[in-house]
Order: sequence, then structure tokens, then C-alpha cells
Amino acid sequence: MSNFLVRLLSSLFAFFLIMSGSSVASAATSDTLVVYFSATGNTRAMASTISTAIGADRYEIVPLEPYSEEDLNYHNESCRANSEQKDPALRPKLKALDADLTPYKTVILAYPLWWAEEPRIIDTFVESYDFSGKTVVPVCTSGGSGIEKSIENIKKNIKGKPSFKEGKRFSSHVTADEFKGWYDSL
Repeated sequence: MSNFLVRLLSSLFAFFLIMSGSSVASAATSDTLVVYFSATGNTRAMASTISTAIGADRYEIVPLEPYSEEDLNYHNESCRANSEQKDPALRPKLKALDADLTPYKTVILAYPLWWAEEPRIIDTFVESYDFSGKTVVPVCTSGGSGIEKSIENIKKNIKGKPSFKEGKRFSSHVTADEFKGWYDSL
């Protein structure tokens, strides 16, 4: 096959992968992957800033059943988010299990805090992949809760034997310089 044809087919494959909305990074361009879940867009904004700041690839955790505005109405005791958080054994299904962690040394796990803990879908993700040999860096967005309980839960639920770096709660408006300064100090 000619070199031109191989490049053309590779480009077409990448184009169709992007157009299909796949959350899989087509090819690792870094040794760090930012894996994030965002129901409202706040953590997505932070994950975008993080990946730009340190040149990391990104992967979005997408629930099989998207969260509606009513699902996230925390003032309603029986809303989906509150119901899920009340059951530590609950594991919401993922839309896809297509993340390839193999090429990455470091996984930055970004998520919002729901009632001072990681959303249960984070537990679904960390139990679905083997993190052996990886370094995990938890970061979260929150209106005021600390990250400590979520890190404790993730360490208990994660599959494999990764090492962990100190985690931190950030504003969804964290700047690239703020994040990079903290990250470089780890």
C-alpha cells in the first residue's frame, strides 16, 4: 500500500472517530490522561484547562443514561443524584467501556463532589479498569466540600495497585497557570 494511501486512510479513520462522538483518544499524544465526569459542565471546563495546561489527553466518562436537570435537583431528596449517593454500592452504567489506559503513566481523575463524595459513576469507572502501575491524581470541583472522603473511597474501590498523588479541589474556573503551578509541585 502506498504511503499516501495509508496516510489518507488514517486521516479518514481519525475524522470518522471524531465525528462519531467517541470519547476515546484516537492515539496517545502524552503520557498523561485526564479522565473526567461532568454532569453540568463545570468539571468539563476544569478538565479542558488541565489538559491544555500540561499537554494531556482527555477522556470523558459518559453515563449510559444522561443526567437531566431534575436528576441533579439536590433540593429534592429523591432526585437521581441524591438517590445514587445514598447507596455506596450503586454503580451507574457507562455509555462505553472504551478507554485505553495502556499508554499512560499518569491518570488525572477529575470529577465534581456530590455531598462531599465522588459521584458513584466514578466508582463504576475505577472498578472497570486496571490501574496497576499508574499514578492517579484526583482533582475535583465543589462549592465547598473537601476532597478527602472522595479520595478515601476511590482508593478503596480502584482496581489494581496504582500510586496516588495528593488530590485537590479546584474551582471550575481554575487557570492553566494555577493548575500547572500546583501540578508541577507534586
